[in-house]
Amino acid sequence: MTRDRVLAWDGCVNVRDLGGLPLDGGGETRFDVFVRADSIRRLTERGWQTLVDYGVASAIDLRAPDELAADPPGEAPIAVVHAQLAPSDLDWSSMRDGYLGVLERSRLQFGQVFRLLGQMRAPAVLHCQGGRDRTGLVVALLLADAGVDPETIAADHAISEQSWAPYLAAFYAAAYTDQELERRRRVTAPAGRAVIEVLEEVDRRYGGPRGYLCGAGVREDVLDTIMLRLRGDSADGQ
Repeated sequence: MTRDRVLAWDGCVNVRDLGGLPLDGGGETRFDVFVRADSIRRLTERGWQTLVDYGVASAIDLRAPDELAADPPGEAPIAVVHAQLAPSDLDWSSMRDGYLGVLERSRLQFGQVFRLLGQMRAPAVLHCQGGRDRTGLVVALLLADAGVDPETIAADHAISEQSWAPYLAAFYAAAYTDQELERRRRVTAPAGRAVIEVLEEVDRRYGGPRGYLCGAGVREDVLDTIMLRLRGDSADGQ
C-alpha cells in the first residue's frame, strides 16, 4: 500500500513528508527523514501530540524577526532553531525573480540551514509561515541534490498551493489597499513552473544545487550525509 505523504497535523494546513518521491536511477526518497510544513506554532495541543508521535524531535523555523515578534515562541515539546531566509513583506515582480532574489541575497543563510539539517536527528521539520516559498526553496535544493527531477519537485511544490487555496479569498479580502491586494495576488501566484526555471538558473549560475550550497560554506561531507539519509543509501539511514 502506498504511504500518504500529506500529513494531518491539527492547526497546520500544509504538512507533508518528503519521502516517496522518485529518484533518478530508481528508488524513492525515504520517509521519516524530513517534513515540510507551514508554521508549527499554529498547532493545537492535539497537533503537537501528532507531531511528537510522528517521531519529530527538532525543527528549523525560517521566518523573519518581525514574524517571530508577532508570534512569540512559546513552549514546544521539541527543539526549534531559527534561521531567517528572507523578509516577511515579500513583494516580487514574478515568482521566478522573487525566488532567485532570495537565493542570491540569502545564500549564506541557506548554507546555515543545510548545516543544521546535517546535524538534526530524523525526522526533522522545516517550516516558514505558509510552508511554500522559503520552505519550498530549501526543499527544491534538497530534492534536486538528492536526485529528484525538476518536474516532480514542481509537482510537490504545487501541493502547497492546493493546501492554501481554500484560504486565499479571505487573504485577499483582508488587503487594506488596492496596491496591497495586487501584491497579495502576485506573491500567491502559482509557482510550480517557476521552481523549474529557478533550478535551471541554479544549474547555470552555480553548477547546480551542490555548487550553490558549497559556495555558501557547506562542506561536501555534510551534504553527502543529508543526501544519503534522504536517499536511503546509508548504512543506518540516521
